[in-house]
Amino acid sequence: MSGGQLNTQVRGQAQPRQDNRFETAAGTPSHREKDDSYRSVIIQFAPRWRVIVCNDGAQWIIQHRTADPLHRGVWRGRSYMTTRDSLIRACARLEPLSDPSVMANLSVLPDRIGGEA
Repeated sequence: MSGGQLNTQVRGQAQPRQDNRFETAAGTPSHREKDDSYRSVIIQFAPRWRVIVCNDGAQWIIQHRTADPLHRGVWRGRSYMTTRDSLIRACARLEPLSDPSVMANLSVLPDRIGGEA
């Protein structure tokens, strides 16, 4: 990095079309938000909870897996936010997301989606 910039990432701090760590069996990340292999996962808190960047990069979405066992359900949006503070508040209200380390990881996100951290 040049200019003394710090690049802090939360599970890739994914932006649309940039994260390749959640690849499908064919080796390609999915563009569908409901898929396990969705390309813009920020953090997965528990087997059935995660935060993603929406497909057009306009908001963060808290998703919950629809079924157990995991291979049978799909991811569904539960909360939609554009500011980090509202994302953290929404996560804090959900029991599976109350882990302090999760909140610490979310705190490095930019104030607003698409902004500088």
